[in-house]
Amino acid sequence: MTTPMFDDETPGYRRIKETSLCFVRGMKLGERPGRYRKEPGGEESFYGSYHAAHVLDLFGELQAFSPDDLDEWADYICDGQSENGLFARSPEMRAQRPDIDGLEPYWHVTRGHLWALRVLDRAPRYRMRFIEPLLDAGALYRWVKKYNWSNSWAAGNQVLACATVLQAQRDWFGADTVDSVLEHGMYPALEELFDRTTGYWGTQFGADLPNGLFGTIHVTPIYFQQGWPLGGVQRNVDSTLACQLADGSFWPGGSDCPDFDGAYMMSNLAELTDYRRDDLRMAARRYLEHALMHEDPDGFGWRLHRRDSTPDQWKARPHWIWRPGQADVVAELRDEDPARTHIMLGSWFYPLSIALIAHLLRDTGYEGPYRLNPMSLHGSNVFSSNRSPTEKP
Repeated sequence: MTTPMFDDETPGYRRIKETSLCFVRGMKLGERPGRYRKEPGGEESFYGSYHAAHVLDLFGELQAFSPDDLDEWADYICDGQSENGLFARSPEMRAQRPDIDGLEPYWHVTRGHLWALRVLDRAPRYRMRFIEPLLDAGALYRWVKKYNWSNSWAAGNQVLACATVLQAQRDWFGADTVDSVLEHGMYPALEELFDRTTGYWGTQFGADLPNGLFGTIHVTPIYFQQGWPLGGVQRNVDSTLACQLADGSFWPGGSDCPDFDGAYMMSNLAELTDYRRDDLRMAARRYLEHALMHEDPDGFGWRLHRRDSTPDQWKARPHWIWRPGQADVVAELRDEDPARTHIMLGSWFYPLSIALIAHLLRDTGYEGPYRLNPMSLHGSNVFSSNRSPTEKP
């Protein structure tokens, strides 16, 4: 169930909303629902549509769409699904029927389609038959453990996508064993992969702290959504604070995903423990100041990099690409091109992260009725999930 975070709108909230919606309007193509670019000058894009749906949902704007328009938007999203339930952007990939070990290139885009359908409140066309081999706790356990967790960021992305598919199969297609399979398959595997000295996943295998953070925020939403107790919370606080840079960001020059990841972790940690609370609050204020440096000065969405930064201060962010037929992930470096200034994801992640920081601090001037859908798992938090996760002693 999606509920507003605060009852009243502040002037700051209204500005954040208008800045974000201005970009969504600017990326709209034609009159049919759901057709958007990802970035200025780009072509029609699934990721533009997926992220636009989330921006509109965050600010309660999807309620203005008629049921017929939402149906048409969902049909557009469902055009990416094959009959065995997988989602892919190309017809050639949709024609394939890979086994479980061949699913690596499909997980992320399938997750995105399902999260888009969650916020549109519409079901996919087809049962996700491809997930059936993982409806066995032992098979799921082995599947989670197969990844190279020295790259926690990439592994965590895949596991979050798998949990999304399993939950979708449960909620839309009546797979009533899913909670048990997750509890007895995924949960013990993740517990064995957890590093209690850092509070992160993967750092004991060689992931550095930032990589561990970016992996951990893809695992913790599963814990919050399933109501599993989270261990190592105090060490997680120490690690997350250590990852923050002097300007309040979590990536040199700022970057939408890493910055959101830091804000997400801080806001949830503040709900789970009083440990270093003053430090968390100071870090949250630094983050808010940083996030606002990504707001376009003309009110046209959110910039890829801080307004006061220059290309020599940036660090190219890896996008993890799993290519068909390859078992290892590839780091594709993007976002360092000065000609690329905005993408739709930033107009979701920066206001979403500001909403989380406003919830933590409650005195920022940016409080407002942001809406978090916990089944789109980046919106699943200690305070918005359907269950009540706790800190593990």
